[in-house]
Amino acid sequence: MNQPAPYRIKYEVYPEDGMFVARCLDIDITSDGATDAEAVANLREAIQLYFERNAEAMTAQAAEESTDQEVSDD
Repeated sequence: MNQPAPYRIKYEVYPEDGMFVARCLDIDITSDGATDAEAVANLREAIQLYFERNAEAMTAQAAEESTDQEVSDD
């Protein structure tokens, strides 16, 4: 089975309103936390969920297109 390729995210962390904000520079995802480390950990989780949900949506779309094609081929 294929192993996922490691990907290094580019991000910045800055203080804002008593919190730390971590912002991904590659995709439009931002998270926060009480510390800079917590903000980065939350950002990693948010990015993981983003890719998981997009993968699920792409899989569902491909299945729907496959079903549509099978119906039209009849």
